[in-house]
Amino acid sequence: MTRVSNLKGALAGAFGAAAEAYHSAADVQREVASRLARRIAALTLAPRPRVLEIGCGTGFLYQALAPDLKDASWLLTDLSEAMVRRARSGPAGNPTGNKARFTVMDGERPPFAPGSFDLICASLVFQWFEDLPGTLSKLTDLLAPGGALAFTTLTAESFPEWREAHHELGARAAVRGYPTVRELARMIPKSAYVDLEAEAVARSYRNAHAFLAHWKEIGTHVPDAGRAPLTPGTMRKLLRKFDHGITVTYHVAYGTTIKA
Repeated sequence: MTRVSNLKGALAGAFGAAAEAYHSAADVQREVASRLARRIAALTLAPRPRVLEIGCGTGFLYQALAPDLKDASWLLTDLSEAMVRRARSGPAGNPTGNKARFTVMDGERPPFAPGSFDLICASLVFQWFEDLPGTLSKLTDLLAPGGALAFTTLTAESFPEWREAHHELGARAAVRGYPTVRELARMIPKSAYVDLEAEAVARSYRNAHAFLAHWKEIGTHVPDAGRAPLTPGTMRKLLRKFDHGITVTYHVAYGTTIKA
């Protein structure tokens, strides 16, 4: 298997195992999806927009946005079959009574013709992609003229507290390398108008054990490829740093691009 397929298999497995707990436990993901939905609702879209969601999870973004896009035709996709089943059958399914479609799909390999959609949306998904610049180009091609790509993703400033604690011990956190907002802007095809904003979202946990357990509970614990695991001694030292609590900061970019 290739490195990409190994990563995708690990992600599908982790998120699949988290599918039942995710909808109630993934509080940051729910909050960010709600904020993205408000941004999308303010856009001028086609009267009956064709909408593709990538990485739908259990349906946070769809649940928040569908009431504002009552005449939309929805296709919700996720790498994890278990997440797709959960989105289809759970509380996020069809909040407006529309007949949305659900399917398993790798968001980096969308099998559609150019111009197939008026809106493509993805919330906290792009940070998992292996080739984000190439995928952004593909997704822009799938938009009809005037169509929008709206997304959120983590940026390089995410989790500074966790990274710094590793650095103090001479180690590197097994967190993926995310782009800066400036790097992200350069990835957008020049044929599209782009609007990018960023914000910090902080969460506190009683200790590092609780923080790591939360990441595993929602499936976001898949490490960066090639990072050696910490030795038991280094891990004990790391955990002790946060015996009295830990606050971690997610730095989130909100992006909207409009195809010319």
